[in-house]
Amino acid sequence: MSSVAGPGIDTVRRLLRERLPASAIVTEPAEVAAQSRLWNSQVKAMPAVVVHCRTVADVQAAVRAARSAGVPVSVRGGGHDWAGGAIVDGGVLIDLRAMRQVGIEGDVAAVAGGATVSDVLDAARPYGYAAAVGTVSSVGFAGLTLGGGYGTLIGVVGLGVDNLLSAQVVLADGRVVIADPHREPELFWALRGGGANFGVVTELRTRLHPMATVTTGLIAFPMDQARSVLRGWRSLVASACDALDVMFGVMTTPAGKVVFTSPTWSGDPARGVEQMDAVRALGDPVIDDVGHRALADAVHSLDEVFPYGGNYHLSSRTLAELTDEAIDSFIAAAESMPATCCLNVHHSHGEATRVLATDTAYPYRDEHLVIEILGAWPDGDGTIESAWVHDTEKRLEAHAIPGGWANLMAPGDQRVRDAYGINTERLAQAKASYDPEGVFTAIPLPTAPDTTNT
Repeated sequence: MSSVAGPGIDTVRRLLRERLPASAIVTEPAEVAAQSRLWNSQVKAMPAVVVHCRTVADVQAAVRAARSAGVPVSVRGGGHDWAGGAIVDGGVLIDLRAMRQVGIEGDVAAVAGGATVSDVLDAARPYGYAAAVGTVSSVGFAGLTLGGGYGTLIGVVGLGVDNLLSAQVVLADGRVVIADPHREPELFWALRGGGANFGVVTELRTRLHPMATVTTGLIAFPMDQARSVLRGWRSLVASACDALDVMFGVMTTPAGKVVFTSPTWSGDPARGVEQMDAVRALGDPVIDDVGHRALADAVHSLDEVFPYGGNYHLSSRTLAELTDEAIDSFIAAAESMPATCCLNVHHSHGEATRVLATDTAYPYRDEHLVIEILGAWPDGDGTIESAWVHDTEKRLEAHAIPGGWANLMAPGDQRVRDAYGINTERLAQAKASYDPEGVFTAIPLPTAPDTTNT
């Protein structure tokens, strides 16, 4: 890891020691390096100081000290920011991992800024509830939610942003504000899709749903059936209930490369077998592992596939529909895929499509698919895997809509110019209003269109 300690570091260390317990401040380089490791080991940046925050007051003190000393700030929640935005070289890292509390208040969860998907589901399960979450247990709940929040309950509960009720945010001047439909409504709008680009989000309040247990699992088919399986998937979801979500993709198993489906039925449990049978009928399953399971357990299914501390290169493309031509390109990418890599496809449908594009900063409200291109390698330099990611991007580009999911964009990705569509100018204005000096950097944001010559 590298670290470029700029001017102001001695000052910020002094200010932090004046305002926080010594145990909360890490400055020794080897320990800083150890505590700055993220999910993606390819992130090499290293801060000069790590601040372990346990309270909102700690976060305020860290922000104010860094701002007074002119030292850049970054924020770590779950640590799954694959592109490295959670770490600024030579800056102050505000580490929220000690703030993982989840309180359940009826059908609402109060989620601290460092909590993971697993923390939220584990807290909600005893009450018979679940939240709008993704498919990997260790992902930070705040980052997932604020960036959009695709998950297996999407058809009946919508995106993560659609379930956000309020957010507590520490702004660049150290003030704490609550953003909801009535207090700081413009900030609340921007957070729902614009990510944590406006301040340190120390707590979210999110709506829960009585779906702690669902019918879910894995049904996979031989690779030589890929074309018929994907065409069958297209026909199946065209008439399926909102409660049936069928993610799909390609991965390599001990038995070889397979086209997998990950169906989730969140409707009447009595209809679970019927729904799974419809997925089985897409081909001749070589893996069939579905059942009535707690969502809190199901999110651990990929823990070993994408372990913390691995090497990753991620990307995505968003498609309006799965045409025959897109299927051909998808299969071509799958056939050339290295064994350690994966393709995973989210289907946005049902409740997520019943929200206006301008109601939240996240604009993709027509039915669509997000193809995650997941390059991974346990060792080596990743040249082959990264080349496959780039080749797959090119294969899918002809079928993709402009822009895409900013949560899987790296800094400098030119697609961000179109990622927020009709909401671009409003989002840029919110950034200018709440963080005019650009203190906070999370997922990529576009700049406002230049209208000086129009």
